[in-house]
Amino acid sequence: MGGVTGMDEPVKRHILVIDDSRPICQYLMRSLEKKGYAVHLAYDGDDGVRQAMELLPDLILLDKELPGTHGFAVSRILRRYRETSFIPILMISADTDSNERILGLEMGADDFISKRIETEELDSKIRAFMRIKDLQDRVLSERDKLGQVFKFIHEPIAICNREDKVVLASQMFLSLFQMPREIAEFRTFTEILRTLAVPAEEIVQLRQAGRAERRFAIRIGQETKMLTAMAAPLKLAEDDQGVAYIFKDITQQIADERLKASFHSMIAHDLRSPLSVIQGYVTLLSDGRTGDLNETQLEFLRSIANKVGEITTLLNDFLDVNKMDAGFVSLNRCAMPLEAAVREVIADLSLLAGGRGITITTDLPPQALVDGDPLRVKQILLNLTSNAIKYNVDGGWVRLAARPRDDGRIAVTVSDGGVGLTSDELAGLFQPYRRAGSTERRIRGVGLGLVIVKKLVEAHGGAVSVTSRPGEGSAFTFSLALGDPSAVASPPAETPVH
Repeated sequence: MGGVTGMDEPVKRHILVIDDSRPICQYLMRSLEKKGYAVHLAYDGDDGVRQAMELLPDLILLDKELPGTHGFAVSRILRRYRETSFIPILMISADTDSNERILGLEMGADDFISKRIETEELDSKIRAFMRIKDLQDRVLSERDKLGQVFKFIHEPIAICNREDKVVLASQMFLSLFQMPREIAEFRTFTEILRTLAVPAEEIVQLRQAGRAERRFAIRIGQETKMLTAMAAPLKLAEDDQGVAYIFKDITQQIADERLKASFHSMIAHDLRSPLSVIQGYVTLLSDGRTGDLNETQLEFLRSIANKVGEITTLLNDFLDVNKMDAGFVSLNRCAMPLEAAVREVIADLSLLAGGRGITITTDLPPQALVDGDPLRVKQILLNLTSNAIKYNVDGGWVRLAARPRDDGRIAVTVSDGGVGLTSDELAGLFQPYRRAGSTERRIRGVGLGLVIVKKLVEAHGGAVSVTSRPGEGSAFTFSLALGDPSAVASPPAETPVH
């Protein structure tokens, strides 16, 4: 019933006395009314529960021994319902047995008082619990306001307390998960996800996701939905830390991306076929199988072959980005030697670096293993190292280094002494089709290499960062999990697209 009005004027506090002894009830009524309380009386447990539900008093004085419904049962019933769960209950008893007192507290009573308690001591206890009730009412009032706001939020959001129970849920959340509010609220987040066929390991990852966005699937009836979720910690009360989960339904988005990727794959296949034919004829001509050619003709054919190679690389990058966006690329992870992958990349790029007099050095931990897809890890290294060579100065340097971290991951850095990047160029570096403005005319490409690097590193659970200054070079760092030596597998023989 509350202790203050809208104008902050004091109002009478209501106390419900539940006791089968009419003399005790009358005595308590007289004593408490003198202190300014409004007193209501109930002479058995059933009537006490009914009045508590109707009146929602500020405090209940409850006799332990009641006819019919026992005092312990009354407190247990009142604690079961949200409206009465926070009302302070002082249990009255002539029994001093500690086991009985403990049982009463476990059943929901807040304190025990003796039937022989002095009036002043009783008033002191009541005022103490009224202060606690006021604090609880304020918290509940703020939570109710937030709950009203939540009903109209157009985002699927659920707030859980430290016990993982859903205490607030937006209507959009309930609609997305097709779950009535009375079922969703006060169930645990884990229980809800289990009923929607989310694997246990996915649930753990979601609860630990933090602000990183994670994708996962839920199953409702015969329908599967793809969602993303982020977790944000928040304070529900003075001693209650909670978590807000923000969801997004990306089912249609995924379907559109897959359709787009399929379309792009078809277009790329149609382009690859004539390119292959052109490449075949160029090879036949260059090998002299159709007759001798002069030097000018050979130069023209080499130029055609280079252009065909550039278009093929562009198509491969374009397809890779679209496949990753559509979720088509899966990782075949194993514990792989980092040094072997670096050595292969340097060998592949030796002609490119040697043609400009660029020196490549390494600084790697001996026998370091990383948990990754060998094909894709090599692709990451190849893209970063080839960029370091392309955006370099003649006679420059490139360095590949790695350092284990305390969090069970290893940081790999590809640095160079090249042209470097301005702050504006850094801002759009990982955006598709964005390239460094000062060099974009000199170096060919469409700026998909770093986009592919970022997506592949994130697919491995890592992150990419870059530091750079114009004229001083750049350093790209990405992280991978350290590999388990017992899970070493032979890398595939294929060469990644770059």
